[in-house]
Amino acid sequence: MLLGPTRHDVPESDREWFARCQMRQTEKCPWMLSDVFRSVMYIVLFARGPGSNLNIMVALLIVTMVIGFVLMNSAMRIAPRTFDRLNLIRGYLVFRGAIWALAIGSAVMFASDGDHSIVIYFGTAALLIDLLFMVSLPTVGLMTCAFSTLAMGGALILTDTTGVATTITAMSTLLLSIHFATFNFYHMFATRRLRTRKLKAANETIEVLLGHYDQHGSDWLVEIDRHGRLVRPSQRMCEALGRPREAVEGMDLKTLIDPGPELREALNAADEHKQISNHLLPARVHGEQRWWSISGCPIYDSKGEYAGYRAFVQDVTEKHAAENRVRTLALTDGLTGLANRAVFRSRLEKALAAAAEDQTIFGVLFIDLDSFKVINDTLGHAAGDEILCQSAERIAAMVKPGDTAARFGGDEFALILSSTTGDCGEIVARADALSDAMARPFRVDDRSVASGASIGVAIGPRDGADGEALLRAADLALYEAKALGRGRSVEYQPALLEERAERRALEADLRNALDRGEFLLHYQPLIDIKTRGITGYEALLRWNHPVRGSVPPAEFIPIAEQIDIINPIGEWVLREALKEAATWRDDITIAVNVSPAQMRGEALLAQVINALASSGVAPERLELEITENLLMQECDAHVRMMHRLRTFGVKIALDDFGTGYSSLNYLRSFPFDKLKIDRSFVKDLTYDGDSRSIVEMLLRLGRNFSMKTIAEGVEHEGQFAALEAMGCEQVQGFMFGKPVPASSIPPSVRKPATAKAEPSLAPVEWLKQNGCAGLPAHSDCCKTACRKC
Repeated sequence: MLLGPTRHDVPESDREWFARCQMRQTEKCPWMLSDVFRSVMYIVLFARGPGSNLNIMVALLIVTMVIGFVLMNSAMRIAPRTFDRLNLIRGYLVFRGAIWALAIGSAVMFASDGDHSIVIYFGTAALLIDLLFMVSLPTVGLMTCAFSTLAMGGALILTDTTGVATTITAMSTLLLSIHFATFNFYHMFATRRLRTRKLKAANETIEVLLGHYDQHGSDWLVEIDRHGRLVRPSQRMCEALGRPREAVEGMDLKTLIDPGPELREALNAADEHKQISNHLLPARVHGEQRWWSISGCPIYDSKGEYAGYRAFVQDVTEKHAAENRVRTLALTDGLTGLANRAVFRSRLEKALAAAAEDQTIFGVLFIDLDSFKVINDTLGHAAGDEILCQSAERIAAMVKPGDTAARFGGDEFALILSSTTGDCGEIVARADALSDAMARPFRVDDRSVASGASIGVAIGPRDGADGEALLRAADLALYEAKALGRGRSVEYQPALLEERAERRALEADLRNALDRGEFLLHYQPLIDIKTRGITGYEALLRWNHPVRGSVPPAEFIPIAEQIDIINPIGEWVLREALKEAATWRDDITIAVNVSPAQMRGEALLAQVINALASSGVAPERLELEITENLLMQECDAHVRMMHRLRTFGVKIALDDFGTGYSSLNYLRSFPFDKLKIDRSFVKDLTYDGDSRSIVEMLLRLGRNFSMKTIAEGVEHEGQFAALEAMGCEQVQGFMFGKPVPASSIPPSVRKPATAKAEPSLAPVEWLKQNGCAGLPAHSDCCKTACRKC
């Protein structure tokens, strides 16, 4: 229990090292010098005692010193192992302590009356010196001190120099003091050694880690003094800067950082001695901008005064660039580089707030490219993307400071235009200028492509107190621009909102018109110009609205095409027209207009075959009228479709020729059966030389391409005579009758009541009868890609 405090817990892995520390500490002590000095003193003290005792003590001391000398110089050879050598030293010191205890006890025993105190003082001093020498071996030191203490106490009791009680008390006190001193000295020795070892190991680990991090890591350690100069730059930092260590040492860090808010924020933190965490700084290295992320904290000297910063710096240029790319993708349109819808809406709200605060106005423009779908489908998506990019460039060229240009998707763009004068006319003028710029042809793959754009203009906050209202107003104005012929800008007017509501109501009614049986067909005769006899009829769709009355086709057909219900309507028209034509004479034809929407995919082919099969009308009696604008939309696919229809005997007429993008390429790509001259040229035929020249040219084209010709809109004899003189084959117009319902068709056109009705066939049977030998007998539709079809 008394020896417990002298023990110190040492890890198993450090015990041998600690044993070597104990031996080194013991070997540092001047044992021989101490023993020689003590021997001289003891000889002087023993000189007054019996001679035989003196000789014996001198001999013992000499033997002890010789043993100690040999042991200290030959311990490694005698005991190579550390613990054996330490135990050998312990044994020697215990033996030495016993000899010296015997010596001091004898000195006290044989001292004269006046010398007892001198001997005791000397013995106690020697005891304390041994204690200091053996601070690393507390048990041995305690034992040797105990030997000497007991020797002195026993001698005093035997000589009856002091009382027994006094001697025991004094010696006990001395032993306890020695025990306390031994524990404290040893604790300081052991604690210091172990802590020093742990600190050294930690420092070595840190140095290894820092060295490895500096060589292989992406960061580097930076030390900056209180003046902002680099101190002890690491090798990685020097390599990153491309400069030798001598050039980097003492460099002002600010010379490497680009001026800006990031640098000011970092300097403010440094001035306030704040910790910095992942602070981004734009650096300039060899003229190239890099981005550094700095994390560090202030350091202080031994006096607690600010000494600078110690920080880690990481080059995050690539990460910063990647984040910028992601941020750009999140805020801009990937194809054109303009702002996206989300950014536009955010800036629109800010523009509204600024306008309310500053009592100013601004413009919102909705832009829609004209004929973009036609371009995209005919020239390909790559060409369409190029048109979008060039359009974005023209729109961006109109942008001034404070404006925002965005792409909403597809061919839709939007603009926020700031106003410097507070005048709506300024915004409208800029919209007109943009319309003119968009009207210029685009250049795609060495080809000139005309497109143009329709623009709706709304004024904020006049036309809407919030973003949604403004966008709705601009959208209404855009719709009006399209309705007026496209390629123009239109400013929003409150009446447009009423028109939009009217249109929506019309759309809702139109969706249900077919199911409610509100559609009917009127028929206008086609007249042979030589005989003035009826050769056929054109079926014209009419909508008898229960509230609005008769709705003109020019009003509801475009709506039906836009809301994608023209296909079922067109199928109904084909079926009803052929059903009616089945009651006519076999020499009377039936003409049906075809919408571009019906030409998409295989819908029209199936509709025609089904209608012909169910009605029993010969295919040669059916004329399908298409406009030249339809050929611009997926031209190749439409030409293939018309060839397939013509193979079965169906006639194809080109309607309204000369009013659109008239091109002889269309006449070369497909041998039309009939060319139909638009009424706009016939109207002024008798007094306008230009109209006459155009009609003559169109008739000549028809003859050259072996097509029948028909002119529509003939209303008086003058027009009829002119057309007859030019060689036109058929006419159509109010001169010979307005479109009438089926019930008003003359009986002379109809078959005799006794005539046998044509049988109604299933589509598959009709196909077989019309020459499709490759059709499987068990199939109800054509699945064979034969040459005929």
